Amino acid sequence: MNFERTYVTKLVWGTFAFSLFFILFCTAVFVFLPADSKNNTVPVRASSVTQLSLEIPEIEEIDLFENVDFSEQPVELSHKEDSGLVLYRQPQSKAAVEWFYSRITNDRDITMAILSSADKFDVPLSLAFALAYTESQYKSNAMHKNANGSVDRGLFQLNSNSWPNLTEADFYNPKTSAYYGLSHLNYCLKTAGNEIAALAMYNAGSTKVRHNNTPQTTLNYISQIQKYRGMLEQGFATEVLAFYDGESDYKLLAKY
Repeated sequence: MNFERTYVTKLVWGTFAFSLFFILFCTAVFVFLPADSKNNTVPVRASSVTQLSLEIPEIEEIDLFENVDFSEQPVELSHKEDSGLVLYRQPQSKAAVEWFYSRITNDRDITMAILSSADKFDVPLSLAFALAYTESQYKSNAMHKNANGSVDRGLFQLNSNSWPNLTEADFYNPKTSAYYGLSHLNYCLKTAGNEIAALAMYNAGSTKVRHNNTPQTTLNYISQIQKYRGMLEQGFATEVLAFYDGESDYKLLAKY
C-alpha cells in the first residue's frame, strides 16, 4: 500500500515538474527569440534586378530650374563619364552590356535600339532604360490617348502633336522611337542643366516646368524613374561592372 502511494506521489510530482519546466522553457523562447524570426515573412533574395528595391524620397514641389540661366542655346552639362557607355563603347565589354540589358527588357531588338541611340546622344544607359520602362514598360506597341486629343505612342511614348511628321508605323518602330525619344531627352538635359528638370520637361513640357508649374504627377513620374534607375545601376554594378572594376582595366577603358 505504501509502495503504491509513494509511486503515485512521485508520478504526480514528476508530471508537475515536467509541466513547469516546459512552461518556463516556452516562456523563455518567446521572450528571448529575435523579433525578426517571430514573423512568417520570407526574405527576398535580391539576385535579380527586378527584385531589388530602393527607398527613394518623394520629390516635392520645388523650383526645378533654380539657378539655371536659360538662353536660346542649350547649356553645356558638366561631363561625367557614364560607366555603362564606357563599357558599351569597348569591343571587349560591349557584349556584356548587351547581355545585361537584354535580360532586363526580354527583347534584344528593343535593347539594341535603346543602346544605339543612348550611345549616339550620350545619354547614360541606366537613365535611357529607366525612361523607356517608365514610359512603356519596354512595349513598342504602347499607346495612350491624352485629354487634349493627342496620342502618345511607342517605346518612348512620342506625342502625335510634337512629332506630326511621323507615321503611325514610325511611332511603333523601336529604333525610330528610341532615336527621337533620346534625342529629345538629350536636348532637355542640355537645356535644363540637370536630370530632374530634364525629365520634367520630357514629361510635362518646357513651358510648365520653366514657370515652376510642374504637376505632381510629373514629380511622381520622376521619382519612379529614379527608383528604377537605382535598381538598374545596382544590378549592373554587380553583374557587369564588377568584372571590369580593377583599376588598370577600367582606367584603360575610360581613356578611349
